[in-house]
Amino acid sequence: MQKITWEINEAFIFPETYGCPVKANDIHVKPRWEQQVDDLSVSLSGIYHLSAFLEFDAGKEREKQLSNECTLIDEVEWQEKQGYFEYAIPLDVSLPKEGIVHSSIQLNTRDVDVQLREDGVCNIKCHVDCLYDEMPEESPEVAHPFESNSVILHSETATDMVANADSEESILSEFLWDLEEHYTRVQIPLNKIRY
Repeated sequence: MQKITWEINEAFIFPETYGCPVKANDIHVKPRWEQQVDDLSVSLSGIYHLSAFLEFDAGKEREKQLSNECTLIDEVEWQEKQGYFEYAIPLDVSLPKEGIVHSSIQLNTRDVDVQLREDGVCNIKCHVDCLYDEMPEESPEVAHPFESNSVILHSETATDMVANADSEESILSEFLWDLEEHYTRVQIPLNKIRY
């Protein structure tokens, strides 16, 4: 199997009334996706489902001015002293179509890392591994020698072949002259033709 790896890095902030998150107990990031195949690529679209249990210290104030890089999580379910939240991180990946067995694609997350900063921001990182099987390379076709059963007699020389071609051309000329409109015959040298 082949592997491509990338990183997810998301920052979350919570309402001031909760205080600051001080401990992360259980964090899971699970990819859920659908795949579509077009002429050029295999597109994976869906979400990374993030679920987390955090402990908060209501006595610790978080900074009020935060950058726009943080996502505000305003719905937290409380279970004793822990807050539980879920979030859907967008998943949109495009892989080259050639060389991949489409049914073999797997996405797995690993190395989930949580950093709880003093300013109240919860930063979650993880690596995503995309595993897939490569299509087997097609074996090149083996060239077989051409075998002919026909025998050219010495009487069928090149002059006889030219005579046959001339008779076929004269039949074609007669046919074309019988058409209602006349035609013009133009010879174009092959070295002037461009592709």
